[in-house]
Amino acid sequence: MNDLLLRYRFRLLFAGTLLAIVVLGFPQPPRALQYTVVVLLMLTGLNTLRHNRLLLSLALFFGLIELLVQLLHDYASLPAIIDRGLALIAFYLVLVNALFRRVTQERPVTRELLYGFCALYLQLGLAFAFAFAVLELLWPGSFTAGQQAAPRLDSFVYYSLVTLTTVGYGDIQALSPPARLLSAGEAVIGVFFIALAVSRVITLLHDRELGL
Repeated sequence: MNDLLLRYRFRLLFAGTLLAIVVLGFPQPPRALQYTVVVLLMLTGLNTLRHNRLLLSLALFFGLIELLVQLLHDYASLPAIIDRGLALIAFYLVLVNALFRRVTQERPVTRELLYGFCALYLQLGLAFAFAFAVLELLWPGSFTAGQQAAPRLDSFVYYSLVTLTTVGYGDIQALSPPARLLSAGEAVIGVFFIALAVSRVITLLHDRELGL
C-alpha cells in the first residue's frame, strides 16, 4: 500500500486538487464537505513531500493549523484573516515550492511527472484564489463583480482560474494596485508555466526515442 501511494503520488494529488476546486468553486458548500476536501488535499500533498523531511514538517505544521481553524470555525470567534485560509496559503507555498523543483528537474520525465505538472498548475490556481480572498479582506474593495456584493471564495476560485489561463472574461475586475499586481503576476506565471510544460513533454518524447 505504501509503495502504491508513493508510485501514484502525483495522480492522487491531481485528483485531490481537482476535487477541491470543484467543491470550493460552489457557493457556500457544506462545511463537512469543505473540511473533507481540505483534509484529502493535505494528505495527498504530504504524500508527495515524503522525500524531504524539512518541507514535510513545515507543510504538516501549517496543515494542522488550518485543520484546527476549520474545526473551530463554528465554535469560536477567530480573526478573519486566519479564518480566510492564511495557514492554507502557507501550506500551498511549501507544496508548490517542492512540486516546482521536482517537476522541472526530475529525470527521466514520466507520465506520472506530467500528472505532477497538472497538479501544480491547479495548485497555483487555488493558492492565488486564497490570496485574493485574503487581499480583499485586508483591502476591501480590491475586487468588483459588477452590481454584486464583494466576491466570495467561490468567485475567487473562478477568477483565479480564468486569470491563470489568461482568459480574463472581465466579469470580476481587480481595482486596487495590490490586486492588479497579484492578478498580473498570476497571468504571467500561467503563460510561463504552459511553456515549461510543453518543454517537459518534448523532453518526454525525446527520452522515449533514446530509450531512457
